[in-house]
Amino acid sequence: MQDIDPVQKKYSVAVHYMRLLFDYLQRKNYPVSQFLAEINLAPDLFDRPNDRVDFQTFNQACHLLQDKFKQPNLGITLGQLVTTGHLGPHGFALMTCANAREVMQQNIHYSALTIDAGSNIFERHGKEYIRYWKSNLSGDQPLGKLQDELHQASYVTLSRQLFNRQDLSPLWVSFQHEQPEDISEYTALFRCPLIFNAKDTAIGFHEDFLDYPLPSSNESVHLVMSDLRQQLLKQLGNHLEPSWLAVARKAIIESFQLGGLTFEELAQQTDFTVDELKTEMLRHNL
Repeated sequence: MQDIDPVQKKYSVAVHYMRLLFDYLQRKNYPVSQFLAEINLAPDLFDRPNDRVDFQTFNQACHLLQDKFKQPNLGITLGQLVTTGHLGPHGFALMTCANAREVMQQNIHYSALTIDAGSNIFERHGKEYIRYWKSNLSGDQPLGKLQDELHQASYVTLSRQLFNRQDLSPLWVSFQHEQPEDISEYTALFRCPLIFNAKDTAIGFHEDFLDYPLPSSNESVHLVMSDLRQQLLKQLGNHLEPSWLAVARKAIIESFQLGGLTFEELAQQTDFTVDELKTEMLRHNL
């Protein structure tokens, strides 16, 4: 695998989300232990449910699978394997929401528990709601075709699971990348107009969808899961901020007992150079 960019290393995915790749490998009869050795990850990492893997390692692992099994649209395939279990506590909490509106609100606030390299943003345009998947990477770098495929496919797949409605389809789906030679996997999954070379990675749906009830709604369980997610979110940092910022805050708070912290020391603790840290702090208006 390629060396990891020190800036992008600050973004991460939960280990339970990484298990999505294991499920794919099992379908291919490929040893998970062998794959973990290839990407230099220890198996016992996945015995700790609250641990995380840096985003670039996850992204490179996805591309390794794409090349190994020669699936140019692997993100579409992976997205259809996603279950609420791959989202950990956030996924189980989504199951207990009252309706699609609450699911949308929960995704805005808590999706970083699964992956913080991108953010869910929802906007209303007349009778249409649009869910944008926005990159949080520095310099406005795109997450790339594979990750965009994965998140678009998983959003539709999970919606059909949560509402027990296999007939659900969005009004349209857009991608920033060029149209692949073969889009049969796209059309079979989304069953709606597809837009490529678009400005945004997005999904449009009618406002009526927001009132769809969830069959597994449970208010009391939802409250318990919300408390758990709030605690996990505090550990990770704000959902719109990269995980390095949580490290920085922790270092600053702990330094108060020792007389303060220099900018150089803070940069060292967050694995940035001083210039990189200044750039990132400016990006987040700090």
